[in-house]
Amino acid sequence: MGAMRLCFLLFSFFLTSVSCFRKLDNIQDLKNITYAKSAPRHGLQLLFWFAQKVVTVDQNNIPILDSNFDPSRGDFGFHHYGNREGIFPSLSSWQSYYSVGNLKSPRANALPAYVRKYYRNTNVPERNMDRLIISVKQNKPNKILGVFITAYDLHKNDFNPADTYEIDPALLLQIGEPYNCAVDESDISGIYTISSSTEDTEYDRCLQFLTEAGYSSTDCKHSHISRRKKRSPYLQCNAYEGIKLEIKATTEGFSKLLWEIPAKMMENSKYVYIEICQNTRSSETNEVYTQVRNKLNIYESSGALDTPVPMTTGLQPRLHLYPSLFDFQFTNPYIWYGPEFDGANRVIPTRIKGFDASLQLYAEDGKACARLYIKKTFSKWKNDFYHSWVGFYKSSQDKNAEYSAYQYAARFAKTENSITHSFDIYQYSSSLAIAPGVQIRFLLDKKYDKLYTEDGKACARLYIKKTFTDWKDIFYYSWVGFYSSSQDKDADYYTYHYVVKFEKMEAVNEIYDIYQYKSKLDIGPGVQIRLLKDKSTDYVFVKTEPWKNG
Repeated sequence: MGAMRLCFLLFSFFLTSVSCFRKLDNIQDLKNITYAKSAPRHGLQLLFWFAQKVVTVDQNNIPILDSNFDPSRGDFGFHHYGNREGIFPSLSSWQSYYSVGNLKSPRANALPAYVRKYYRNTNVPERNMDRLIISVKQNKPNKILGVFITAYDLHKNDFNPADTYEIDPALLLQIGEPYNCAVDESDISGIYTISSSTEDTEYDRCLQFLTEAGYSSTDCKHSHISRRKKRSPYLQCNAYEGIKLEIKATTEGFSKLLWEIPAKMMENSKYVYIEICQNTRSSETNEVYTQVRNKLNIYESSGALDTPVPMTTGLQPRLHLYPSLFDFQFTNPYIWYGPEFDGANRVIPTRIKGFDASLQLYAEDGKACARLYIKKTFSKWKNDFYHSWVGFYKSSQDKNAEYSAYQYAARFAKTENSITHSFDIYQYSSSLAIAPGVQIRFLLDKKYDKLYTEDGKACARLYIKKTFTDWKDIFYYSWVGFYSSSQDKDADYYTYHYVVKFEKMEAVNEIYDIYQYKSKLDIGPGVQIRLLKDKSTDYVFVKTEPWKNG
């Protein structure tokens, strides 16, 4: 009897240790807790971003990370969390925890501006106490076992179990779906980014989510600990709203400053100027490691100005407001810190299909640069990539042979890596100015297939000679089939599209009109497309060589 009771107690303890955190199933559950409910806390913003941009939930109710995302690579500041304090359930040897949300991390610059806003513009410990933690399988790092939100106990410098919650996949779906917005893949700054209008929409929808979750940005609370250190006499818990500062790329590789300042704030300020600063150490806003690259006097509440400062990692706009001439001459200004440019414009590396490697476009000194992430277990990568090269293109419409610059992958220079222990990083700086539309491509060799890829999908492009005026009549029943393998029969296509329904591109060629179609088939070795006469015969006009990751 005593033994049975002991077993029961041990079993009860096991259940308690596994499910010690409250699970949040919906936004109402989120609203009913006190977690991160006011500025400068960023936990709810972090959860919104994660549900919107990083994770999906499959048909089995399992959270799945974006296919290009790898927490072990350090994306968005993710890093391995050892759970040494034993706050979270123990994992097996083939499982790992990863944490994100430490805004001091340089890689955290890739997080959206709405996540980092109060961190940049307050000087209190609460601005960086929230974290999001995931558990994954090491052999399947994109399959999530669990999602948690937590926060540090500022008095113990450790996660607070009372402020830790498990996130149910249903809540991730609820946050993601009502506020979901289609990503515009147009490249306004030359580095695969969403457009300004989409960024604004995402920010507005984040505000909508915060309102529903009970978040307050006007009540900027902080503890007495915050009085120990001050960055400036005005900067304690600054919750200015309505200010927007951005840095984008011009067509020549220099920085363009865009700003919006509430009219009332402009009226109450005697002197207003914006500095473009170069942070040289980390994302921690600290003037000791900052160089002022340009200073612009501001007279209008909104506008845009080209500057002579080349686009490079660490650029940050800072708004200075002086209420009076006395303040201008004798005191410190009110300062609003804009987002810091992370070099890759908040875009994570793209996986090279079929290999443990990834490619990333970034800007340095106004030039387009490429970065290769090679997993350390991929020890023979130089043999596999011996003929492989990275091309730099002014436009995504350029053919593979129409590169502005290129470099062989094996000649990339290895760089010092303090970000991830799982990857080696190699870089190359081209002579091409970073600009809207600039693109890089990884090709296995110098062969140019008619099949091409966009966003990891197999695509088809038709070149119709302008003198071929009746092509739609001749090809009225013709279609292009997309095949996972060149061994597939003509009827075993993954998907297809009639050629007369291809989308015409803007005029880029004097001899040919160009039409294209993007399929839903993931690009990979062996993928092939075929142009067939009609559905009643097996007559194939043309077929491409099987894809070789080029």
